[in-house]
Amino acid sequence: MTIDRAAMFERYTEKARRVIFFARYEASQHGLAEIDTQCLLLGILREDKDLIARLPAAGEFQPLPAGSEELARLSAEVEALFPATNQEIATHVDMPLSAAAKQALACAAEEAWQLGHKSIDPRHLLLGLLRANGPETKCLLAQGIELEKVRAEPFRGVNLDKHEPRQALDPARDYTGLFWTLLSIPAERQEAAATLLEGLASGKFEVTGTSRNGPFHFSFDDKAE
Repeated sequence: MTIDRAAMFERYTEKARRVIFFARYEASQHGLAEIDTQCLLLGILREDKDLIARLPAAGEFQPLPAGSEELARLSAEVEALFPATNQEIATHVDMPLSAAAKQALACAAEEAWQLGHKSIDPRHLLLGLLRANGPETKCLLAQGIELEKVRAEPFRGVNLDKHEPRQALDPARDYTGLFWTLLSIPAERQEAAATLLEGLASGKFEVTGTSRNGPFHFSFDDKAE
């Protein structure tokens, strides 16, 4: 399936889109063939230092200067995760997301969904990285940046449109594929996709239409034996 990146990042705030841009730059500078999770974290560090600077102190998050020793150490530890190479990848070369990065972005979308946010910002991306549990997670945990603490911190100063918060998903099931598919739906099909999902959520529904493969009929009844 071809991913429409413009549609995929349509829900991203301007800051979140710049995080992806910087992550692409970091991957290029380190000679990677894919944009990986540590690239995403460096993208957050570049774009939203205030977010990462909110390190825990005395049981709660306290702002620290953007140039603090803790932030410098965090950046250095993440940089150390990259393989040693002198080869850079040209910035004009198309670079895909790694499987781990895709999972992190899917988790970020799920976090926004459960919080009732229509938009995805760097805070959601940080939550996604913590859930994806890549090699950079140890660097974050070493600075006291933990999943539940980040979730508990209010979204101060963030202007995010909201919908009604959704029921939490069962953590025992893997919804990564579902959320990645939702992110990849082209913009012109998102309204139709939303209608289908709303119908599915309501219980019983039936759909008839025509695709490039011909006519189709789909029905669902959660009360069926």
